Amino acid sequence: MTRVYGKLFSDDRNGFLVIKPSQPFFGVGRHERHYEVKSGEIDLNLDPTPVGVHYQIGFKQAGDIRRTDYTLKWQIPARESYDVTPGADNTLKKEAPRPVTASVYERVQLKRVAVELTESLDSNDELEGKLALAESRVHQLEDELRAYKRTADAVLSDRDEVIAQLQEQNEPIVKTVYLDKPVPPEALNERIKRLERENLRLIDLNAEYYKSVVELHQLQLDKARNSPHALPVEANSSPQKRLLRKLLGK
Repeated sequence: MTRVYGKLFSDDRNGFLVIKPSQPFFGVGRHERHYEVKSGEIDLNLDPTPVGVHYQIGFKQAGDIRRTDYTLKWQIPARESYDVTPGADNTLKKEAPRPVTASVYERVQLKRVAVELTESLDSNDELEGKLALAESRVHQLEDELRAYKRTADAVLSDRDEVIAQLQEQNEPIVKTVYLDKPVPPEALNERIKRLERENLRLIDLNAEYYKSVVELHQLQLDKARNSPHALPVEANSSPQKRLLRKLLGK
């Protein structure tokens, strides 16, 4: 880490110095960081920038939440301190030899752990906020559930009371009414006429049938008389044969 210090603003302003790397590098994330400026002076620690990487520098007043305008670019060398006061001499001969307290790897690892710890604390704060909101929502739902239960109990009580009152009332009297509706004479007469017509039709069919049977047997008798070797006609005692003989006069 390099100590960056000096009187950066000659007007003795107060506020915050906003620092953001042009691109993330090992041990330093891409997000901007804020450092306090008192009476125009700063005193902070930054990681030395690799080749091709620089810090973008901007200034904000306290409470300013607008987008940051970066107006300076810094390349921090790997040394103990770096004076950013305008006109300051930052040659190596002016630096006092610094004691070696830790290796570069150890400092980078320590910085990485500090960044991870900060991110973990921020995440923990966010989770605690979400948990508080969830607990508030749970309490609200519990209150609504209790109110709904009270309303449901009151409705069920009223329903039971109404049912009990209805059961106490007398049962309604059921009256059975028999309606005697005679068949209209027109329909009955029409049915009788239809049956009579059907009966006459059947009688005519029966007469035609017997007439056909008589003609058939007459033909058989004529054929038997004309045939010299005809066999005698066998007598038959069936109703049809008896009717034939009666009609033929035999």
